[in-house]
Amino acid sequence: MTTETTRTDPAAFAAALPHHVVSATAMVTDPAGRILMLHQAHPYPGHPPWWQLPGGLSDPNEDPVTTALRELREEAGIRPTQPLRPLAVDYRSALDGWPPVIDFAFDVGALPEGQPIRLSPEHDSYAWRTAAEWPAFLQPLQLDWFTALWQAHSGTRTAVLLNGRPAAWAGSAVLGPTTANRAP
Repeated sequence: MTTETTRTDPAAFAAALPHHVVSATAMVTDPAGRILMLHQAHPYPGHPPWWQLPGGLSDPNEDPVTTALRELREEAGIRPTQPLRPLAVDYRSALDGWPPVIDFAFDVGALPEGQPIRLSPEHDSYAWRTAAEWPAFLQPLQLDWFTALWQAHSGTRTAVLLNGRPAAWAGSAVLGPTTANRAP
């Protein structure tokens, strides 16, 4: 990546850096421990309408926490009152015309009983289900990702994922013992 020009020209160096997209998602639970997911109203480039946690792409110069908070507000009308806890960082390789995506997942914690959900036009419904119930409603590509997020939510470690799966290169120092990679 480094050439003689990029070593001496900061603008050329910056222009030669790889381009990535940053996104953020937020896991919201209720007092009973059920997880909120939203159903997309329309297909999204690369996949059909599916259930997903609130979240989306970062705006220019927006940090991941601000993205998660903005997306929660825009997509579900939720304004968390406590700090977000990191659950996972997922590096997703370029696919279907998309550049690589670095997704940050956060734990919002439990919403107060009776918290209203106000959907954006991007979504046509929402549901609260347990971690054991959600897999039947998810796409196959979401299953490992969802399991890793739920395990991180239930534990104290932040997961490192590669394309939605626990990163084998991350080792036990990040993901814990191999039993931590099993479905709940």
